[in-house]
Amino acid sequence: MSPLLSEFPEHTYEQWHAAAEALLKGASFDQKLVSRTHEGITIQPIYRREDIAGLGHTGHLPGSGSLVRGSRAGGFRSAGWEVSQELKADTPAALNAIIHEGLLGGQSELNIIVGCGQSDCCGGGANIGTVADAITALSGVALDAVSTWWQGGSAASALAPLVIAAAEETGVTPDRLRGGFENDPCGDLLTKGRSRQTLALRFDHIAALTDYAAIKAPGLRTISIRGEVYHNAGATATQELGFVIATLVSYLEEMKRRGIPAEKTLAKVRIRLAVGSDYFMEIAKIRAARWLWSRVAAAYGVENAPVHIHASTSKWNKTTYDAHTNMLRVTSEAFAAVVAGVDSLHIGPYDEISGNTDEFSRRIARNLHTILREECGLDQVIDPAGGSTYIEWLTDQIAGKGWEIFQKIESQGGMLAAVEAGTVQQAVQDVCKAKLQNIRRRKDKIVGANMYPDLKGGKLAIHSTECRAAPPIPGAQAPHALGITVASNAEMIEQAITAAKRGAGRLSLAAATGLTCEEGGITITRLAPRRAAEEYEALRDASTAFAGKTGAAPSILQLNMGPSRKYRLRADWTAAFFEAAGFAVDGKRDFKGIDDAIAALTESQAAIAVITSDDENYLQVAEPLAQAVKAAKPGIYLLLAGVPGDNEPAWRAAGIDDFVNVRSNNYELNEQLLKIAGVL
Repeated sequence: MSPLLSEFPEHTYEQWHAAAEALLKGASFDQKLVSRTHEGITIQPIYRREDIAGLGHTGHLPGSGSLVRGSRAGGFRSAGWEVSQELKADTPAALNAIIHEGLLGGQSELNIIVGCGQSDCCGGGANIGTVADAITALSGVALDAVSTWWQGGSAASALAPLVIAAAEETGVTPDRLRGGFENDPCGDLLTKGRSRQTLALRFDHIAALTDYAAIKAPGLRTISIRGEVYHNAGATATQELGFVIATLVSYLEEMKRRGIPAEKTLAKVRIRLAVGSDYFMEIAKIRAARWLWSRVAAAYGVENAPVHIHASTSKWNKTTYDAHTNMLRVTSEAFAAVVAGVDSLHIGPYDEISGNTDEFSRRIARNLHTILREECGLDQVIDPAGGSTYIEWLTDQIAGKGWEIFQKIESQGGMLAAVEAGTVQQAVQDVCKAKLQNIRRRKDKIVGANMYPDLKGGKLAIHSTECRAAPPIPGAQAPHALGITVASNAEMIEQAITAAKRGAGRLSLAAATGLTCEEGGITITRLAPRRAAEEYEALRDASTAFAGKTGAAPSILQLNMGPSRKYRLRADWTAAFFEAAGFAVDGKRDFKGIDDAIAALTESQAAIAVITSDDENYLQVAEPLAQAVKAAKPGIYLLLAGVPGDNEPAWRAAGIDDFVNVRSNNYELNEQLLKIAGVL
């Protein structure tokens, strides 16, 4: 043994545990150092090699086995991740301008949102309605040199012929195209709450496009599974993963019924996962997704089935107030996604949730890719998370719990049956409620919302996301004139491409292939997207509106008693507690005695006051001050900052109405006080 090692002998876990308990000085080890996540995973403060002994995936190399360490043997050394920022504009010409802005700024994949094109509507993207529109949008783009991904919703099979025809008119044959078309019937159904077409027709169209791509366009993917639908509604990492795998199996079975084998289907799937703020959890989730994908592929007898994982930064945790903090959130999320080895990544601009980003916010978001690549060097490693005891253990936990959720869905008849029954939506809603309760108690912190609010900052204006466009649009050609036979094979797509070249638009193609027929459509319970800060933003909105009407924000007078040095942390904490709801807290003054405090109270217009001091001083001042406050202003609502303990009955009898401390429900107490102040 070397002299150095002799000076630092190995210690056992039991010795470490005993030392940790000694430092806690009687506090509970489990309560202080052990946490439990919404996924039902218990997180210990330290992990050792013994914790991952026997985990099979740790012995796999990148590009093999479970694929936990990546789908490619060379990781990012063989191919980097695609810079896939979402692109949205009102018109094809405006879209083209944003496309070139992105390409000049480092974008490597065009991630295009297709919408109705009405600027006063949902703002959901340009209407690519004809081949000419597609050519305008893609003008100056080398389509055989850049991946292009189209988010067109249920009309993907009508949009694809326009894009392919436009590419051919510019000299790029289908076999040279890369990218694909987002096609996720289950995700669309959950997002909208209804499907105009039967799901059987949707799957017929997916099968036709998949068959065509397998024959003519091997670089195009035609099926997507959008995990962010669950994440952005409040789901856990394991729920997102379990629902994605259940959806994958449903789609494999639907394609199999239409004559497309699993091997061909898997090659055309793109999984889209959200990346949230729990850094290690998100790394492990993405790694676990590849593991479960490999298990499904093996069950269908498919070998060498790499998975394409596209990641999008979360919308769940973004804020409209103090929105620049969103830059910090997406930085952490993007780092986690890249460390986990995603194939493509959308980093949301800080103002993304407004529905109307600008050039600055898009540029900053793209620059994060450059920082991760050029300054962090993450494109020079194969599996940066590999070997981390905690991440390897957590990957195993998430994969196991995700697989359990998948098996439960299968026992209910599969993903589509579970969605129609509403069990998926209910499961997500239950978790969302638990998360919001933690946020209300500030157990989970959101900077700029329930913690550290910036009352001087503005708010992002949120644009409507509900599209009011109603088909059909005048000018659509009669379906019978296009010569398209509705089928679930490549022939239908080839006929649609021919019709597009002859001038047929997207609405005509949709009508000709049955997509405009609403007979047999279904309605389900919608899985609405949520944001963690929404409830707090509503309180801030109410306070802002109150200030607009009265000329001043609702106020709270803080009666700081005695020398500030004894309780300043408590005073600052208390002020921030109320500022989360938009209260203007008058708390900079310290009062030497009761008379000074009452004089300030008499001058103040506040309908609420809070006594703040140290616990020792409370024993002397709490009761007489409360009595004096209520005598001077009988209608004022009076609180005391701290835990009253055995003094509560006497202090309440003296006039204190409530107490504010770490046990208080921040949201509910603030909501109550806003009502008292006449704001709500």
